[in-house]
Amino acid sequence: MKTHAQPSAPLRRRRKRFRKALFKGLYNGVLAVLRCRFWLESRLVPQRAAVRALKMFTTPQRLRRRFPSTLPGATVQDLETAQGHLRCFGWTPPQVRRRVLLVHGWSGASTQWQYLIPRLLEQGCEVLSFDCIGHGDSGGRQASLPTFVSMLGLVQQQLGPFDTVIGHSLGGAAVGYALSTRAGEGFERAVLVAAPADIENVVRRFAALLWINGNVRQRMQRLLEQRYQKGLRSLAVSGYGGQVHIPVLLVHDQQDQEIPVDDLHAFAERLPRPLVLQTRGLGHLNILKNDAALAAVVEFVCTKDLNL
Repeated sequence: MKTHAQPSAPLRRRRKRFRKALFKGLYNGVLAVLRCRFWLESRLVPQRAAVRALKMFTTPQRLRRRFPSTLPGATVQDLETAQGHLRCFGWTPPQVRRRVLLVHGWSGASTQWQYLIPRLLEQGCEVLSFDCIGHGDSGGRQASLPTFVSMLGLVQQQLGPFDTVIGHSLGGAAVGYALSTRAGEGFERAVLVAAPADIENVVRRFAALLWINGNVRQRMQRLLEQRYQKGLRSLAVSGYGGQVHIPVLLVHDQQDQEIPVDDLHAFAERLPRPLVLQTRGLGHLNILKNDAALAAVVEFVCTKDLNL
């Protein structure tokens, strides 16, 4: 029987660097093609460019396909929606202390919570996470912030009530807005991790990345608002923040390259009862597996009297 020697540590590091460089090169190549295409279409056929931009903006990448379809020990349940089935994952400890709902970010999935879930279970928290429409193992192809909000409300209504909700990135923005509507009824505390405070700024950053001019960006925004029957300004924390009256923990890294730390300050200024945790050097995703950040989240969730 033949045995194969494992590659040495230096060889593994070289392979990892090569794969990273290859991925970066492919990404930059695709980005350059998209930029040139949008630059031309924005000037020649702006309406078509706006439609194409909207489709790209509302179509998440299912990068999670390289991960297992379920997390260890999860009970899997599907909820039927007009956009397709909504895949939910649940964990129940022997004695339930709190009920926690997790909302992942854009192009994410329930697996992004793999480091937080065991910590919550150890503290007696029942946990439920769902793959939003267009993400993970759920149905559908397209989604947006209103989609996240409506799916959060559906889960709270059909599988809740949950007393705590935690959201990352766009999921955090959905949590923030939901708390000012009927979708957020029943929650007693919330955690927003690396959440964008204004979806219009997200649209602007998207347009700037792809060299989409202001005219096409505004057309795309109007199409987005028409599709979801919701003005983007109403989804900004400046429009709803004063209506959120439960304690909220805000967690954000100072070097987050996807959602600037300015968004943290916008939340902190608008929410009546915020608690702020700033990290450094973790970025947008590594914050979800940092021991100190996760410990702070669990402490906030499980502390009986917050006294904020």
